[in-house]
Amino acid sequence: MNARLESSPFAAMVDEQPNEFRVSTAAYRGPEIFEEEMQKIFYKTWIYLCHESEIANPGDFKSTQIGTRPVIVARGREGGVHAFLNVCSHRGATLCREEKGNTRSFVCPYHGWSFRTSGELLGIPDEARYPAGFDKSNKNLKQVPRLASYGGLVFGSFNPDVEDLEVFLGGAKRHIDLWLKRAAGSRYHLATSHKYGFHGNWKFQAENVHDGYHPGFVHKSAFNTVRKFDGSFENRELKAAVRQQGYTRGYPEGHGTLEAGAPLESGGIDPAVRQAYCDKLKALYGEDEAAEILTNRQFLIFPNLVIFDFNIRVVQPIAHDRTEVYSYPVMIEDAHEQLNANRMLDAQTRVGTAGILSADDIDVFAGNQYALQAEGFDWITLSRGLDKEEVLPTGERVGVYSDETPQRAFWRTWRSKMTSAC
Repeated sequence: MNARLESSPFAAMVDEQPNEFRVSTAAYRGPEIFEEEMQKIFYKTWIYLCHESEIANPGDFKSTQIGTRPVIVARGREGGVHAFLNVCSHRGATLCREEKGNTRSFVCPYHGWSFRTSGELLGIPDEARYPAGFDKSNKNLKQVPRLASYGGLVFGSFNPDVEDLEVFLGGAKRHIDLWLKRAAGSRYHLATSHKYGFHGNWKFQAENVHDGYHPGFVHKSAFNTVRKFDGSFENRELKAAVRQQGYTRGYPEGHGTLEAGAPLESGGIDPAVRQAYCDKLKALYGEDEAAEILTNRQFLIFPNLVIFDFNIRVVQPIAHDRTEVYSYPVMIEDAHEQLNANRMLDAQTRVGTAGILSADDIDVFAGNQYALQAEGFDWITLSRGLDKEEVLPTGERVGVYSDETPQRAFWRTWRSKMTSAC
């Protein structure tokens, strides 16, 4: 370990040995660590802002956050994408209080200053009362320094020196590409989000999305219910406590996957409709690639973007012990109505606000936060599969479905960023 890591208090919070990988329970609690995460992670790397379908037309906007900083992302009248702090440059008021919409300009509700959708100051009421020579050139909205997109996913960063987005995505690009191909030559658009919150650290949700070890235990009652409705879900492991088929992956950039090794589809689609969709994928990409496209995978783009087969989830930190989650069903333009209905059904019945799985998870998260306040319990272990995973020359690590391979990748990157000099 180099001198920089040794001198950082965060280095010791992730302890990696040949036969054990441990994380300090202190990493999940306390406002001081949370604030360092905002400064070292959320304000230094790429953070997902929106999908391009949410700002498809000039004047479209969405209110979102990078860390705890409020941000507006908007399509300018000239067609470009812009992102800036949701803070009026006059007196610091919240400029836009709508979640999304379309506008010709943003007008501050406090004193009426107005701004173009590209962020430039447009007008000041009763401007003549300002001093002669009053400098308006620095009164534009504060821009997010870096913006980029990949596959319709729009990212921003407050770090002007952040690496290029595709470098940051690394090996996860392959999984994004496969997800994009599920649209069968068409495009995605996002439906209105499902929202929920829980009293727990944001990292519990980030770790959980590619955790294949917990479903047979946390979701046992949900699986028992599914078993009573034959055909409602396909290729679910409903009997064994731990699924034996499938993979996990962890990448040097902190991204990780959970792959079931088979399609995991909801029932209710006419077989002819499903066959036509599969045939189109085969015609576009070949039989082998089509099979890979249809294989279930869900993956985390470090630190807080989750992509499911039919859903995008954003994990939004609020405080060290409070998290909000935004879950967006992903529809396919021009797809058969049964396919999109199935996608919406998946969001509603499985991973959405009232789904049979999410409520189980957030109950565990809240319990985790409560339990980790206990004095004398200093470490959790993420050692499953540690000596059995395959390490590729690229740094990608591959484990079985229940291994904690992606969680270890997350925490290695967390440690690296939290121990950085700036």
